[in-house]
Parts: sequence; structure tokens; C-alpha cells
Amino acid sequence: MTTTYRYLFADLLTNEIIAELPLTGVSFNQQLNTAGTFQAHILLSGINSAEYNVDNATLPARNAIYVDRNGELVWGGVIWARSYNSDEQAISITAREFESYFERRLITTTENFNNTDQLEVVRTLIDDAQLLPYGDIGVITGSETSGVLINRVYYDYELKQVWQAIKDLSDQDDGFDFNIKVEYDNVTNEPTKTLILGYPRTGHIDTGIGDMDTNVFLFPAGNITSYEYPEDGSITSNTLYVTGAGSNEGKLLSVATASNSFNDGFPLLQTTASYSDITDQNVLDELAIGRVLALSEPPPIIKVVVPAFVEPQYGTYEIGDDIRLMITDERFPNGLDEIYRIVGLNVEPGENGPERVTITLTITTN
Repeated sequence: MTTTYRYLFADLLTNEIIAELPLTGVSFNQQLNTAGTFQAHILLSGINSAEYNVDNATLPARNAIYVDRNGELVWGGVIWARSYNSDEQAISITAREFESYFERRLITTTENFNNTDQLEVVRTLIDDAQLLPYGDIGVITGSETSGVLINRVYYDYELKQVWQAIKDLSDQDDGFDFNIKVEYDNVTNEPTKTLILGYPRTGHIDTGIGDMDTNVFLFPAGNITSYEYPEDGSITSNTLYVTGAGSNEGKLLSVATASNSFNDGFPLLQTTASYSDITDQNVLDELAIGRVLALSEPPPIIKVVVPAFVEPQYGTYEIGDDIRLMITDERFPNGLDEIYRIVGLNVEPGENGPERVTITLTITTN
């Protein structure tokens, strides 16, 4: 089956399509609750760059790029860097998903939330950021709720990143998933950007091994061509000291411990984290608990490589979904059969070879 990729370059503020350009060496990825990346090259030796409007279409921090796969948008983000190499007569482009724009937006007016649903806080931060002159990139917000009510003050003098404020809320013990999804509008067929919030998470949730709606990935006699199973204990911690606002003896401090780690036989492993803008002890405690639970054991991550057109086909699964992973080989001689969650997707369109997808998986906590 033939796969057609198109790369559309747009004005970040108006969303007007400026150009459609031929790219080579393309790869892009998506990651759960953070901004994925896009990399590609434009070979100027083979095109009329003035006719294609290459220079104006690829301005860093000024333009956006959308990836169209067989008529569906599968990626979108802000162009942040480009570099020309005269020997290769090529421009290299680096972009990141639209979440990255809010890393460059600051909370400049005090925002006070009292007994407010945490997802409403997120929407308000995004909406208020887009109310400022030249600050609206067209992200549409919805009406999701979590039932988790919080108290939070963002002071103007803190100048906190909008993205970091959202990420901190997401990382709390009772947090949520978030991403900005791109798709074509059903009426105008223009690209849209929509903030997706999910509590306690997004994606297909498996109801147990054997769930008929859960995609299955198998190795070696199956749809997985290869896999990696890295285990990194250097980032493991079971006791976390988190500092907040203040100085010296007056600095807020929260200490969180993952007792399950000790029960599993791990030694004491300590580390620190700092949130100098947080003035609420309860918020700091929630962050400490959420962070230490995530760090308490070496993260069980597996990266599997699959062809895009082998069942389940690319496009039938997405970031946040549960899948069933089955492996029997020298590493797992007794067989691995577990429910994992997709936390990353890396796609190589494969202009010089087969299209392939690398899926990053971690054990689901549901």
C-alpha cells in the first residue's frame, strides 16, 4: 500500500498555509504530556526555492508545520530552528509540537484559583495566554472536568511558564494527561489545534488481558521486527526532598517516600527537586508524592519497532493507549505477556525504505 506524506507550512498566528514543501530525512515523534519533535531537510539543489517560498515558509519561531499522512494530520508544531549547509545545499529544520509554544509564554498577571477543577485551571491558563496581543495561536479548549478541586495562586512576579504550570499540575499525585491534537476541520478542511485533557488519563484503557479492543504486539513470530529493553537505575529514587518558595529556614520543604520500593528490596536512594514558585504546602506535598512514585523503581520501558502497515496499522493506536505485549525469546524465555501503555511514537516516513514506527511502552498503572 502506498503512503503519501505532505508537509504543510503555515503562519503560526493566522494559520494560513504558506507553502507545501518536499522534505527528506524526515522523522517525528510524539510523547505523553510533553512536546514531541520533528526533523527534516529541504534539498535546495533540486527545487526553485523562491518559487516554493522556502525562506518565508520556514522562519523559526514564526511559522508552523503540519504533517499530512494519506489525508489525515498526524503531527503539528512550531518551527524553532533551521540551518543551511552550503556543501549539501540543504536546509535542516527542527520543530516541536504546539505545547512548546507555551514554554515561551509567561504568567504575567496574578491568577488566583480557589476550589477550582484542575482541568479548568489548565484551560484558563491557556485561554488567558491567548488573550494577549499577538499571543493567540488558535488552540481550542474544551470543557473536560476531573472532579479534583485545587487552590492555586500564580503570582505575576514569579513569571512562571504557562507550560511548566500545566506540567506541575499534571505531575501531581492526582494529576492528568494533556496534549494538543491536530486534525482537519470537518467543514473548512483547515488544520485545527485542540487541547485534549484526560483524567486520570487519556487513551484506550485495557480492562484486562484478553480485551478485544486492545491492540496486540508480538515478538518474534508477530508484528514486531525488533525491540530494545533498557533499564536505567541511575534515575531511580525512593526518597524525594522537594523545596518550594522561601529562603534558608523559611523555605518550604516536602519529603516523600515510596515504601513499596523498600518492600521490593531496594536500598535508600535520595534525590531533590525544586519548585521555587510554589508557596502552598499542600501543592508541594502533592507534587512530591507524584514525583517519588514515578521515580521509585527503574522505569520498565520497552521500545518496539513495527512496520506501519502491519496489523495493528499506524493510525489505529495513539499516545496514551494500552496495548498487549507478548514476547518469548532469550530475554524472556518464560514469556512476557503484559499490558503496556504507549508513551511515545517515533515515525520515519521512509522515502528510501519502508515506513516504520518505533513505539515506546511502559507498564500501565491504570
